[in-house]
Amino acid sequence: MNLKKFAIRGIVILAVFVALCMFFSGTVRTITTPKVRLTSARRGKLEERVELPCKVAFPDAEKVDMPLPDDTMLVISRVNSREGYTVQAGEVVIEAKVSGYETQYKTLQEAYDSASEQLMTLENKNRGIRISPRDQAYADAFFALRDARRAAVAARLDMEAQLSREGLEAVETGYPEGASDALKQLIDASRAAAAAREAAQETMDAAARYTVDDSVWTYITEQREQQQKRDDAEESLRRLMALNDQAKAVVAPHDGYIAEICVKEGDTYDGSQPLFKMTAEEGMPTLRGDISEVTRTVSEGMTVTLNPDSYDAVETKVVKVGTDTEGKKYADVALTSELVRARGSVYAMTQEDTPMTLIFRAREATSLLPTSAVRGSGEDRYVFVTEQNTAAFGGNTLKLHKMSVKVVGEYGGTTSIQDDITYYSVAYGEDRSISDGDAVMEYLN
Repeated sequence: MNLKKFAIRGIVILAVFVALCMFFSGTVRTITTPKVRLTSARRGKLEERVELPCKVAFPDAEKVDMPLPDDTMLVISRVNSREGYTVQAGEVVIEAKVSGYETQYKTLQEAYDSASEQLMTLENKNRGIRISPRDQAYADAFFALRDARRAAVAARLDMEAQLSREGLEAVETGYPEGASDALKQLIDASRAAAAAREAAQETMDAAARYTVDDSVWTYITEQREQQQKRDDAEESLRRLMALNDQAKAVVAPHDGYIAEICVKEGDTYDGSQPLFKMTAEEGMPTLRGDISEVTRTVSEGMTVTLNPDSYDAVETKVVKVGTDTEGKKYADVALTSELVRARGSVYAMTQEDTPMTLIFRAREATSLLPTSAVRGSGEDRYVFVTEQNTAAFGGNTLKLHKMSVKVVGEYGGTTSIQDDITYYSVAYGEDRSISDGDAVMEYLN
């Protein structure tokens, strides 16, 4: 009986001893073994993001001006739009009036009245003078020839001035080699005017066979002079009134966006500059970002995103890359209707920069790992992959193996690796120094 009790006591003591050994063995191993975190590479395309603050730009804006006669000015009375506003065809953008309109109108009206009165007086004084058809034909031919000669001289001088500007000489037929379209038009106009002068001369030669009485000729010339004064004053009045009416409502020629208002209320305008600029028909503004400091190549078609990590992200594309007048490189981004809605309006976008994100995506998928899991530098880059082993007294351990990798890019805490290592568990974030062949344990939290 005592022997049996002794045997049982021995078995119990042995069991306790083994349990203590296993306990202390695990504790020691836990204390002495490096702890690591484990991760696995995922297959994908590395993305590099560059913040690109953009401003609204109007690269193909059209100028809207109002040609004015010499010595005529407008006074801007009202501006109805702003940069970034949408306008429809016919919508009034600028309101103005002819400077000194009332004074000019009064002066021209007085000239018209004076010429009319003098013409009436002349006709009353010469009621007894009879103008025959031959007399009228002579007078018509005379004045037509005079006007034709003046027109021919003016056309020839315009042509010769353009020839001089282009460094060319006149030719009898056709056009000088290398003549511009503008010069060709002036040559055609000069030849047409010369032909009209010759025709007027032939008509005059035929009419000159008849003589006109001096008193009749004096009456005809004075009558024509007063009629010309009256007609000139009437035409000037008509043009002044039409110009003032046009100035009262300078409208948008088509639907679009206002790119720039070039005048302000109270300004005087001489016609030498635009009143405003707007997008071309069916055109859109763009968002322009300065890429002078971007080291990567930016090309047309690249993705640009507003709020890239948000549920309401809006994507668009680079539509143009160029260099501005100051020598800075820029990228124009398509301003889509979705982007305009996201930002409120084009006008709102002119008031502040739009924070876009330019996304560079690799062309090919690679293995993507946290940068902290990739070790080494330069061409010598490697990772520690793990192999699971069974430890003494039970339990599992992880053994490290150094694996060389080829790094093709890094951005934002992610490293792109050419090798396919998605099947391995990679160790990183160790609590102490580790090396090839070490046994490690995984952090449990």
